[in-house]
Amino acid sequence: MTSVQKEFKTRFAWEIRAKYAAYFVSWVAFSALTFYLVTRISPLLRLLMDVLNVNRWARSAVHNFSFLILGLIGLCMVIIVENYLRTAIPQNLLLRRIVIALGAVLILTGASHALPEYLFYLLRT
Repeated sequence: MTSVQKEFKTRFAWEIRAKYAAYFVSWVAFSALTFYLVTRISPLLRLLMDVLNVNRWARSAVHNFSFLILGLIGLCMVIIVENYLRTAIPQNLLLRRIVIALGAVLILTGASHALPEYLFYLLRT
């Protein structure tokens, strides 16, 4: 056994490669879902401002500035999750952390799809 295999508590080198491949694929999936979520929330804020009858000048400023802020938040999330997943490999916690990270962003994406329907329901009543 090599020292890398001892560090990762595995007997085969392909297991280490498989863990890193799973880490990379899940990180790319998380990045793509985060980007989709950022692009999904920006029009949602615009709809919310229409429902709340916000001034058109303030609406334009908030829409433009919110895209910048949401992009920075998304970038920070991607960097933090990359470290979170990378440190899980030696600890044999990768699957658990993949489920937590992807589950959280999927829940937020589902909420971003449900909120416009709820706002349209409020507008009809």
